[in-house]
Amino acid sequence: MKRISILNDVLGPIMRGPSSSHTAASYAIGAHCRAALGETVRQADVTFREGSSYAVCYRRQGSDLGFAAGLLGWDITDERFLRAVDQAPSEGLGLRFHVGTLSGDDHPNAVRLRLTGASGRRVEIMARSIGGGMFEVTSLDGAPEPASGTADVGPSPLPKLGEPLFASAGEMAEWIGRSRMGAGEAGLLYETALLGVEVSVAQGEMQRRLAVMRDAVLLGTRRDGEPMILLDRTAPSVMEAEAAGRVAVGGMHTRAAARALAAMHTNCSMGVVCAAPTAGSAGVLPAVMVTLSEEMGAPDEVLVRCLFAAGLIGMFIAERATFAAEIAGCQVEIGAASAMAAASVVEYAGGAALQACDAAAVSLQNTMGSVCDLVQGVVEIPCHTRNAVGASSALVVADLVLGGYRNPIPLDETIDAVLAVGKMMPEELRVTSRGGIATAPSAIAMQARK
Repeated sequence: MKRISILNDVLGPIMRGPSSSHTAASYAIGAHCRAALGETVRQADVTFREGSSYAVCYRRQGSDLGFAAGLLGWDITDERFLRAVDQAPSEGLGLRFHVGTLSGDDHPNAVRLRLTGASGRRVEIMARSIGGGMFEVTSLDGAPEPASGTADVGPSPLPKLGEPLFASAGEMAEWIGRSRMGAGEAGLLYETALLGVEVSVAQGEMQRRLAVMRDAVLLGTRRDGEPMILLDRTAPSVMEAEAAGRVAVGGMHTRAAARALAAMHTNCSMGVVCAAPTAGSAGVLPAVMVTLSEEMGAPDEVLVRCLFAAGLIGMFIAERATFAAEIAGCQVEIGAASAMAAASVVEYAGGAALQACDAAAVSLQNTMGSVCDLVQGVVEIPCHTRNAVGASSALVVADLVLGGYRNPIPLDETIDAVLAVGKMMPEELRVTSRGGIATAPSAIAMQARK
């Protein structure tokens, strides 16, 4: 059992985009290595395995900025973050990035850091990003050194002082018994038991995440925001066209999709987002939460409960599978976010926890096999429109289940199938930009803005 926390590991970290695996986890690894050295870092050599996801994406997805900021001891939301690599020399940090051979670790997000401190002390650390902003340290100076963590801002992640009530949808069903308990209540009780905190503390932490989600959607609707690398900011024009009746159908589903685009615009211009469960999928849940708030009048206390329902589904996915597209493709990032969002809509409507699980299962069954083929190593194409469709589909899937569709394949079995499919995918279809639409002539020919 991995003892996954909804707040620490699923609906977090709060971070700068564009990628939780490549930006936030890199920051967290850098900060952890700085602490392991125990003094100011003067020289850092960072090496990625040739052909790995990190090797392909580390510049375009801000991994270099994350490592630099973490090694410098800056906060991930520091306004200097975008200049971390350029400012490192003036801060006394020599920083070099290499692509080469890493013996003993073939993980797609494996990295080796060789650090030299102000006193001349040296350490060599092997680490890996494992999805959703989480990381593992595998060795320190050649000796096994099991450690893990995540990136976040604000209060430190709450320690896991208790024990989880259950670790799968099946175990939760037994725990609930004949109760009509909703997934939001089940998720809240799970989290308070695991963290050993009062209900109000857990709700307050979730409210913090909700605020970040709202801000991400709001900032993304601005036409004058920071530019992205490949895409234009289209969320404002979609919203205006829908309001003016210039789209084919329109309605709440279209507005939810536009809000997902907006949150991703914030993410891909290095704005602050809540990885939900990853930065590459940080548009789905914020869009659904803002839609439930603005279109359905849902108050914050209901939205917090919906987020605990979503987090519960994410916990089941993290326990049985992964959030890392580097391991299992887009199906465990935007696919997972869509499943979580479908469960949150069931919770909003007063459905039972098992109905939320069914909605999540149906959603996953419809994204299974989705590859991660980001164009030019940037979390923009096809990520933005996949987030938009994921937000819209969450509303549809919830309606299907609440309307009487009976899901024949349980959530746990669906998650297992998703992971099995992910392991069948070749490396070319897992964040390396060496397959799918990333290799289309038009994708290769696109001109980056920065």
